[in-house]
Formats: sequence, C-alpha cells, structure tokens
Amino acid sequence: MCNNRCVFCVSGQETALGRARPLPVEPLLERVREARARGNSKLTLLGGEPTLQPGFPQVLAEAVRLGFEEIVVFTNGVKTGRASLVDELIELGAGRVTWRLSFQGGTEEAHERTTRRPGSFGRLLRTLEHLHARGQRVTANLCVVSSNCESVAELPALLLPFGVSQIHLDMMRPLDAGARTEEELAAMLPRYSRLVTPFTRLAAQVPAGFDLNLGNLPYCIAPALAPLIHHDGEATDTIAIDGDAALSRPWNKYEVKRRDKVKPEGCRECVFEARCSGVFETYRALHGVDELVPVTAARLRELDPQRRVFWAHLTPLVRALGAAAPPAPFERVAAEVTSDVAARVRLEGGGASLWLALTPPGAGSAGTSEVALTVEGASGPRPALERGLALVWGILLRHGGTPAHPPGADAFAGGFSPSVTRRLALLRARAPFGALTWVAVDRVDDGARAELRLESPEGAEVVLYLADEGGKRTGGYRVTRGEATPRVIDGLRAAMGALGGGARLGATSAHADPRG
Repeated sequence: MCNNRCVFCVSGQETALGRARPLPVEPLLERVREARARGNSKLTLLGGEPTLQPGFPQVLAEAVRLGFEEIVVFTNGVKTGRASLVDELIELGAGRVTWRLSFQGGTEEAHERTTRRPGSFGRLLRTLEHLHARGQRVTANLCVVSSNCESVAELPALLLPFGVSQIHLDMMRPLDAGARTEEELAAMLPRYSRLVTPFTRLAAQVPAGFDLNLGNLPYCIAPALAPLIHHDGEATDTIAIDGDAALSRPWNKYEVKRRDKVKPEGCRECVFEARCSGVFETYRALHGVDELVPVTAARLRELDPQRRVFWAHLTPLVRALGAAAPPAPFERVAAEVTSDVAARVRLEGGGASLWLALTPPGAGSAGTSEVALTVEGASGPRPALERGLALVWGILLRHGGTPAHPPGADAFAGGFSPSVTRRLALLRARAPFGALTWVAVDRVDDGARAELRLESPEGAEVVLYLADEGGKRTGGYRVTRGEATPRVIDGLRAAMGALGGGARLGATSAHADPRG
C-alpha cells in the first residue's frame, strides 16, 4: 500500500485500484525471524509505504529484539510528518534505525509532479526536520524520471543542511512501474544522455567524500562520474508480495533486477563492462542504444588520471592476462578483478603454481606508475616461477605506465638474505628515486648481495648494492657508465632516504663500492 501515486511505481497504482491491502503481521514477523536465523544483519523495511501497515511497529520492535545491527526504514514521510509518530518509532528503534527518505524531486514542484500527491513535499520536509532535531541518521533516495530529473541538482542545498549522509539516485525500472501504456513509459523514462548535465551539477555541489551514488546509469553515458555509479550492491535477500497477496520466499535482489536488462555487442570492449548491467529492454525499445559508446583504456586514462575507478583501469590488464599463452610448465592463466582496488592472477599447471595480486602503485614485488604486482603464493621450480612472473610483468609494461621497480629474486622466499630482502622492500615502497630509472635487481653471492641497476636520463648507469658481509649490513654504489651528475646524486639521496639513511651520501649511508 502507498499514500503517494508516484508515476514510476506499481504500489500507488495498486492502492488506487483497491488491490493493495493491509498485511497480517504474523507472516511478516516469521520472515524477519527466518532472516535473522540465516545470519542477515541488516534489515530494510520498504513498500509501498511501510508505515501504513498496521503491523509496522511490531515488526520494528521484533527486529530490534532479534539483534539486527541496522534497520533501514524507507518512507515517503507522509505519516511521519507528525512528530508524535516519529517519537514513537524512534523509541521502538532503540538507536538501530537509519531513515531513508523518498525525495522524488529537488523542489516542491518536481516532487509533487512525480508523487501526484499535493502536500507530500511539505510533510516530507517536516519529517526531515523532526529527524534532524532528534539526531537521527538520515539518507535520501530518488527514482529518476522525466518529471524530476532536471531538479536533482537542487538536492544538496535542500538536504545537506539537515545532515543527510547519503543521496542515492536510481534509474527507473519499467517492470516496477505497474500497468503503463507505451506512451506513459516514454513520457516518464528520460534519455540517459539528458541526465549528464544535472548529475554533473549535483556532483559538483556535494563535499569531497560525501556518499552520493548513481544507481544503474550506464557508465559510458557519464564516464567522468564513474566513481559515483553503481550497479548491484551487497548481497541482499528480498521478500515481496506475490500476486495472491502472500509473502514470497527470499530471492536475490540484484539477480532479479538484471533479468530485464540488455547490453549491445559493443559493450564487451568497454572497460566498465564487468560491472555494468546495461539498459532495460523497455529503454532500448523506446530510445535505442546509440548513446552507449564503449570506453577504451586510453579514454579512461584521460578521464580518470587519478585512477579513482582503479578496478576499471585493471580491466584491460585482466583481459590481456587471461588471453596470454602461459610459459612452460604452466598450462593456464586465470585473471579477474576481485575488488575496487585489486585483481588476482593465477598461473598453474605442470607441478607449479603462482598467485599474484595487482593493486594500486606502491610496494610489492614489482610495480609501474600505474599498478603494483605482488607475489602472494608460489610453488614449483624457481626458473618456472621466474618465467611466470616475467610474463605478467611484460604485459603490465605493454599496457602503459612507466616502470617504478622491476621484479627480482626477492619476489620468492629465499631469494635474498632476510636483511637484504627487508631493505629491498623499503626501496620498492618508495621507488622511483628522482630521475633515476630502476632497470634491474641482480642476485649475487647466493643472495647475500643485491645489486640494483639504475639509469639516469643522460645515460649514466649506477649500481646500488645492499649486502650482508659477515653478519654486518653494508651498502654502497658505483658509477659504471657516465658521470655522477646532480640528478644522479639526487636520485641516490632519495634511495638512501628510503633506507632510513636520510639525505647524506657518505661513508655510513652510501659510499663508493671498493669493488669498482
């Protein structure tokens, strides 16, 4: 049941037709208990309008008793415009409630044009005022349709003064709109390209780090807004009302949400393809898919030099790795993006295995200006492991970025003595060193000595060594080609600083190698 008549929603339509009825409370309580018994820790109560259900207070109280860590109450704010009801629900919620207010426009005109209920905006604002005055956690949600899309840029000025901590905009799903004619759907479903300007204005008005997210907008429509775009979400069981007014069994929310979406063939080439679920079939029928232009890796570098959507930058690497021919004895290579900031690579077969991680630039077993490569596990003959690592390193270099620190024997256990290994890790975490390019790291004296070959832009070559000599840590450098120019000296100072030797170049921090 719902006391609004939103143009995009089946609930108000069913209520207006007299088909939405109050629900008995016991089946609701039973489902909530089952959810908690299965280990669910967060409960969202939505509708329709949940506060219209006679059993809503009992369900809220039971959720608290069962120990749900967070209970999200999704409301249009019509009933909660009364302060007395807000106080009653806050007491029942016992500090566990997050309020999710359904703002369907950034202005009164846009909101009520969408809800088709005069006065709904004012009551929702009173709800917001009541919650803010009582120190409650509040988020906001808006379903993007033609009647409100131009107004979304007004949301920050409207909501942020009241401490709203998240604004979520979602694309209208035609299957959730009820029985609508093609003309009605065409009138309410805007072209996604029309949303770029108001969404960009909205994003510019929220402070850095604010939780603004855009649900189900194809990434290629507004790739500059990609850090804000989300398709799918955390694992969620949904219980809904079936056609016979009985409660359904739990179903996977995002699996069902994808069932009426499609992707053009060209989407396979887009760096965002793995996380983008495409467009609704009805959208394609009404507007076509000419707007959907795949984003290439080169285009993404231009749009996102800060690599805020690191997972998308990893996509071309993962594809290349997955298509690579593994060196003997490996028989297969598998690669996948596993989080916003990591991908995993596995080479296996022939009695050897090598597990690698790709993460943002910095420390690791090797790295470029764009990605760090870390060996997470390895077994098998060392020459085979080194060939596998060289394959992955070569693909990283071919996909852009400048080398920061190349792979070496310290990638594998026992490659160097513990002291040398620790000092190499310090250098890898701080590379590169000024204008010097780290070309290679060589294993000498059975791992008691590491020699780093560094080159300057002028063509000078310097060997920086780290060693264990009679249980004593030693180190130094020698110029093997060219001159020790100021840029060479500055690079060596940076390396010494990474080792904890400050900026000094002397007998204790770095000195001429007596061998050369």
